[in-house]
Amino acid sequence: MPKKTIIIFTTVFAIVGAMVFGLYLLGKKTPTDGTTKVDVPWYQTFYPFGGGGQTEPPVNTSGTTGGQEPGQNGSTPQISRFSQITDFAVAGATFMEDTRLIEINPNTAVEAQPEPIQIVINPLTKEGRKEIQIILNEKLSLVPPLVVDGALGKKAIEAIKAFQKLNNLTITGKIDTETAPFFTKTVQPNGSSLEKSLYEEAPSIRYVERLNGHIYKMFLDTKTKEKISNSTIPSIYEAFFDKTGQTVIYRYLSSEKLINTYLATLSTSNGEFLPQNISDLSISIDKTKFFYLTENSNGVTGTTGTFGESRKDNVFSSPFTEWLSQWDNRQRIYLTTKPSYSVPGSMFILNTTNKTISKIFGGIEGLTTLINKSGSIVLYSVSTTEGPKLGIFDIEKNTTKDLKTFGLPEKCVWSIDNVNIYCAVPNVIKGNQYPDYWYQGLISFDDYFIKINTVDGSVETLANSSDEKSVDGTNLFLDKSENTLFFTNKKDSTLWSLKLN
Repeated sequence: MPKKTIIIFTTVFAIVGAMVFGLYLLGKKTPTDGTTKVDVPWYQTFYPFGGGGQTEPPVNTSGTTGGQEPGQNGSTPQISRFSQITDFAVAGATFMEDTRLIEINPNTAVEAQPEPIQIVINPLTKEGRKEIQIILNEKLSLVPPLVVDGALGKKAIEAIKAFQKLNNLTITGKIDTETAPFFTKTVQPNGSSLEKSLYEEAPSIRYVERLNGHIYKMFLDTKTKEKISNSTIPSIYEAFFDKTGQTVIYRYLSSEKLINTYLATLSTSNGEFLPQNISDLSISIDKTKFFYLTENSNGVTGTTGTFGESRKDNVFSSPFTEWLSQWDNRQRIYLTTKPSYSVPGSMFILNTTNKTISKIFGGIEGLTTLINKSGSIVLYSVSTTEGPKLGIFDIEKNTTKDLKTFGLPEKCVWSIDNVNIYCAVPNVIKGNQYPDYWYQGLISFDDYFIKINTVDGSVETLANSSDEKSVDGTNLFLDKSENTLFFTNKKDSTLWSLKLN
C-alpha cells in the first residue's frame, strides 16, 4: 500500500475515533431525565473533621432515617439560613444584651443640645440603687463587684461604709442626706440620661476560644466581632458565662491530667479554683448560680455556689457517682444517671433545702434528658434497636408520649413557651449503641433542624445542613426573640447560627 494512502487512512481513523469518543462523553454527562450532571470536585467533599455517618462504629446495622421528614429532598436553598460564626473551636457561648456606643454620623446635621446637668441619684428607686451599685463598683474597684440588682444587701452596706470612710463622711452604711450628694449622674435638662443618649443595648453573643481561652463578643445586627479578653488558658474543654457575661467558669485538663475548674472575672487579676476533678457542672437558667459534683471516698458530693459570692453549700451526697445535672427557672436541680445504651437510667429532682432526691421516672435504657424551663415536661431519649428515639414525660400527669422522631435531647433546646422544642436530628442513624457512639466520637451525625410541638406532636422541618456543609449540632441556645438558633458543630467545635424567621 502506498505511503500516501496509509497517511490518509490513519488520519481519517483518528478523526472518526475522536468523534465517537466525544459522543460517548456527551452521553455520560447528560442523563435521560433531561437534567445536567455536574461532577463535584474531590476537594469540596473532603472535610478534615469527618463526614458524619462515614465513620463506622464497632457494630453496624442498616441505616435508619432520623425522623419523620428527613430533610428537604436534597434541594439547595437559594439563600442559606446557616452561618458559620467562628473558624476556630469554641468551648462555650451565651446570648446577651450588650451595651455599645451609638455611632453618630458627623455629616448629619443635629440640633444643638442644651448643656447637661448633674442631679443626685434617688436611692429610693430600684434604678437609683442600681446606679449606686455601679458607682460603688467603679469608685472602690470592688473584686468581686457588687451584683447590680438594685438590692442594697450586706455587701452593698459594707461597700457604702467603705465609701463613706474614703470620703470622710459619717459611717452609717446608708445613703443618707450627707452621703447622697456624692452619688450623682449627668442628665439632659429634659430628664433623659446623658449616658443613655450615647449608649444603647443590642443583642450579642459571647464565646470562648477553646485553644487559648480568649473571649470574643459579636453584635448580632452588625456582625461586628471584638476580642474582649486576652487572658490565656490553654486547651479549654468547657466554658460557662454568668448573666453579666463578665464572669466565666473555665474547665480544662492540667498537665497531670486532672480536671481543673477556674472561675475568673474580666478586668480583674483575681480568680478562684473550684475543687479538682469535678465530674459534672451546670449553670442555673438565669445564670446567677452553679452546681457541681465531686467524688470522695463515700461517693459524690453536690455543691451550689452563687456568682460573685465566695460561699458554697453542700446540698447533695450519694454513694452513686455517675450523674448529670440541669436546672429549671425556679432554681430546682434535676439529676439524671449517666447514660449507656444497655443500662436502664432514671431521673430525680433534688431538694436543696432538706438535701433529698425524689425519683421522677426511670427504667429507660440509654436515658438522656432535657427538662423544660418551667420544670413540667422532660424531653428524653430511649435506646432502641433502630437508634435513640425521642419522647416526652409530663411530670404532673405522669404520662409519656412518643414523638416519633429519632435524636438526642443533648441536641435540642426548649422554647421559652415550654411547649415547643428546637432540635438538630440526624438524617441517617447507623448502629444502635447510643448515646455511647456519639459521646465517644465513633459516630458523627449529619443533621437537619426541626421544631417539635409537644402538645400535638407536629414536626416542622426548618433546614437541612446536608444541603450545604453538614453539621452535627450540640449545645443549642436561642436569642431572646427566638429568631436565631445558635449551636456548636460537634465535628470541629465551631460556632454556628441558623436563622429561624
